[in-house]
Amino acid sequence: MPGSLTPSQRPHGAQRILASTTLVVEALVMVFAALVAHQLSPGTRAPVWTLALVTAVLLVLTSGMLKKRAWPYAMGALLQLPLIAMGIWVGAMWAVGLLFAAIYVYSVLIGRKLDAEKDAVDASYWEAHPEEDPRRADPGLQGRAR
Repeated sequence: MPGSLTPSQRPHGAQRILASTTLVVEALVMVFAALVAHQLSPGTRAPVWTLALVTAVLLVLTSGMLKKRAWPYAMGALLQLPLIAMGIWVGAMWAVGLLFAAIYVYSVLIGRKLDAEKDAVDASYWEAHPEEDPRRADPGLQGRAR
C-alpha cells in the first residue's frame, strides 16, 4: 500500500534498513543537541538531558523492532516530535528536526517501494526458473518474500 507506514514483507529489505539507519542517526543528533543545549541553557539541563536521553534510547530501541510489525514505524514517526521540540533549547533543531522527520518518512515510503520492486523482480525470476524457487523447496516460505 503506497503512501502508508506499513512495513514491507521483506525482512531485510530497503525499508527496514533505511528507516533503522535514520532512527539511529537521529539518536546521535539528539545527544549532540543535548550537549549544545547543556551549554546554551544552564538553567534547564535536567529537562534537556531527560528528553534527549529518553528519546535517544527510544529511537535506538525502535530501530531494532522494525521487522514485520507496523507499530514501530508509527512509533518512529511519533519520535520525530521530541527531535523537533529540542528546538526550544537549540534553535537550529527546529530545522534539523523537520529535516530528519522528512528523511524518515521518505525512507519508509521509498524503502517500501524498493522492496515491492524487488519482490516483483524475484517473482518474475522464480516464475521463469521454478526449479530455483526457494518457496518450492520449503513450503513454509510460500506467502513470504526472501
